[in-house]
Amino acid sequence: MTWASWPEDKPEEYIPSMIDLQFDLVGTTIQADNAQLLSDAILNLLPWLGDHAGAGIQHLKGAETNSGDTTLNINRRAKMFMRVPKSRVDDMQILCGKTLDLSGHALQIGNFKTRAFTPFANIYAHFVDTGSAGEEQFVQDVMRELDGHFKLRCGFICGKQQTLQSASGPLYGYSLMLHEVPPHKSLQIQDEGLGRNRLLGCGIFIPHKSIAPVVPVIF
Repeated sequence: MTWASWPEDKPEEYIPSMIDLQFDLVGTTIQADNAQLLSDAILNLLPWLGDHAGAGIQHLKGAETNSGDTTLNINRRAKMFMRVPKSRVDDMQILCGKTLDLSGHALQIGNFKTRAFTPFANIYAHFVDTGSAGEEQFVQDVMRELDGHFKLRCGFICGKQQTLQSASGPLYGYSLMLHEVPPHKSLQIQDEGLGRNRLLGCGIFIPHKSIAPVVPVIF
């Protein structure tokens, strides 16, 4: 499936309404599949977060001790990243010092730093959920959203299928790299995200310096 002809992207200005926050963490272990647990715990403290379409909570990362582990080790360098409206940054202070109980795993949240978006030409999302499980339909979904909503046609690469547990059942998605993205479109996609379930860490794009490690297949 290929793009049809498309007018050349002209330089434009885009001012994001969202900003990233980087929180310090204190803890020892977390469940490997922690997206729903983390989302529920944070929404319990910040119920208004669900009213903002672009708001997101990135997946917590940890180190596996053995293949197939259901828990991950976290250390003092571990961080929690959230994407929130710029207008609500002060309201995020309520999280600082709180201890979350993630199904028996205690996670204390420390202070945070703000981090503005950067308009990289290559942006990457660890997990994108469009509602389609199959790769062919997923690709069509991505093209439809890029073309229809963002008015953008660019190169992209999707990874292997992944599964994420949610309150409504398993979600099936793929990692996604977009490349050759104009600066204003890069900022817009980071600001809004792509697909569904941003509060479960889905469709959240971050800058990526290079696409060299992956094969550049352009749909």
